Amino acid sequence: MRAVIFDQFGDESVLHLGEVDPPPLGAEELRIRVRVAGVNRADLLQRQGHYPPPPGASPILGMECAGEVIEVGSNVEGWTAGDRAMALLAGGGYAEETVVHHGSAMHVPDLLSDDEAGGIPEVFLTAYLNVFELARACTGETLLVHGGGSGVGTAATTLAKLAGLRVIVTAGCAKSASVVWRTAPTKPSITTRRTSSSGRAARM
Repeated sequence: MRAVIFDQFGDESVLHLGEVDPPPLGAEELRIRVRVAGVNRADLLQRQGHYPPPPGASPILGMECAGEVIEVGSNVEGWTAGDRAMALLAGGGYAEETVVHHGSAMHVPDLLSDDEAGGIPEVFLTAYLNVFELARACTGETLLVHGGGSGVGTAATTLAKLAGLRVIVTAGCAKSASVVWRTAPTKPSITTRRTSSSGRAARM
């Protein structure tokens, strides 16, 4: 199968299209024909040699993808070939096919395009874990999101507003602030680096 690979660390110029063997399918895994792969900060760092993949993970870049299930492991239930899937990966997304544990894959709702689904897993699962599982934020509480114009920042703001939280967002510049205003379901309060964000947040 074809994949985006690199033979040495460096900038984007080291990436090229190559032929690699398809990954083997485990009993607990899905094989996905990749239609879209997300680009994340970790991919850039790995390409530069600063973020090695975890032991046993594919050396191919790509930590999230969306596509079509083409093969289902023998111990997997709830999935069939032809299902649309989006998945969080340890690596391997920059290829025509990838395999992933079924617990890291999600069915793609009809309202999402492949392009949209391919950018969901990494940022939205990270945001959900931090806001609701770790911080245990509840309806009516206030959430302070630093770096609100980032992927995780906009995801956290979106999820928090949908859950009925009051959101205060910091953004380092007007461009980042405009991203927040465009993506949030309702308008959050925004502070910038020009003044103390902690002081302003405490007074809001």
